[in-house]
Amino acid sequence: MPAPEDVAHLLSRAGFGGTLDEITTLAAQPLATTVDQLLDFSGAPVDVEPAYLSDDNVGDWQKEFNLQAWWLDRMATTSTPLQEKLAMFWHGHFATANRKVGDMLLMYRQNSLFRQLAAGNFRTLVHQMSLQPAMLIWLDNDPNVVGSPNENFARELMELFTLGVNQYTQADVAAAARAWTGHNTLDADRRQYHFYPSRHDGGTKPFMGVTRNWDGPDIIDYILTENDQKKTVAARFIAAKMWSFFAYPNPEPAVLDALAAAFHDADLDIAALVRAIFLHPQFMSTKAKQGLVRSPVEWIAACLRCTGMTADDTNPQWWMESMGQELFEPPSVAGWDQNAYWLGTANVWARANWSRYITWKAQGEGLLDTALGATAAMTVADAVDAAFTYFQVQGPSPQTRSRLELWLARQRSDTNAWTHFGFINLFTLMMLSPDMAVA
Repeated sequence: MPAPEDVAHLLSRAGFGGTLDEITTLAAQPLATTVDQLLDFSGAPVDVEPAYLSDDNVGDWQKEFNLQAWWLDRMATTSTPLQEKLAMFWHGHFATANRKVGDMLLMYRQNSLFRQLAAGNFRTLVHQMSLQPAMLIWLDNDPNVVGSPNENFARELMELFTLGVNQYTQADVAAAARAWTGHNTLDADRRQYHFYPSRHDGGTKPFMGVTRNWDGPDIIDYILTENDQKKTVAARFIAAKMWSFFAYPNPEPAVLDALAAAFHDADLDIAALVRAIFLHPQFMSTKAKQGLVRSPVEWIAACLRCTGMTADDTNPQWWMESMGQELFEPPSVAGWDQNAYWLGTANVWARANWSRYITWKAQGEGLLDTALGATAAMTVADAVDAAFTYFQVQGPSPQTRSRLELWLARQRSDTNAWTHFGFINLFTLMMLSPDMAVA
């Protein structure tokens, strides 16, 4: 059976943390059983399109603000957190930003697709993503027509979405761009995909050494099905990126070999890749357990999950840009970076400001007394332990524990300090602790 600290690590990476009771329960069964349970999304909350997204009286900025809160609350409360974690992965992989799309209804529908196919077949996901208006607009395939092909989507389909760099030529990009002509949005309603035969280049095109009358979706099938060498490259590319998301960047060749083989042999079934990642021995290594800084979104969701507060209560959206990560606004088509990317001075300062805000919101609603009020009568060590438990920090580092105990002891011995501020400040400091940032 797995060690409790291994289960805690899995729940943190496959979601946003776990309670002590959850960890104890799951530690009594095989790890493979837990992984299968995490991959079972049958009990997921219903994903219903919010009515305000179709309301012309609501500004698009307000729709974005509301939908950011909606997704954060879903992450914090869902019974299937791995589904949301995977949707977040695909949001960064097929990175599309509303600042160009300009329609949050389209952004929601893309988000819903990522959730629906989060652990499905990668080929199916690529096909459906390619015909979504949000992507057509974002990468300029909307105006891609015969006689004036636009290469943006064709290039990123290969470089960023399926194969990686140096796996295609400029001639392949040109041919693929011609293949994707006519796959546009409906002239009368940009919220709908439409194929215009009159705008499609029906001539023969030489793509990756094969000359035929390629159509856009044929390009996907050739890369991910027909050409097994390219399918193998794609399997390795996605496996490396997903390992980096769940474990640590730059997996060792032996690790990557095993993951890519599992993904390829399962015909690009995403669940098979996720299962291979979580059950790989290296996933439970010290390197993996210390390998990632939580992104702002993951950190906010974890804080909300621990406290039971909502995004509507705490408005993290106001701070997310300064933290470095706004939902539905990745910085570029390449998505977000990792680790040190989140640790700039401005990023950390924004986390501190929101931590203080949520602390005072919790205090105003009486939550703090319930959460940590009892710690005022505890010993310093017990009070710090209670704070770790409340914030679902399992096996905290000795350095963090020592620093918090020293701080709390000094706080209590300061005759000029307001005594009740001890547990209030402890609430803030726990959210900002390295153990909450690295999970």
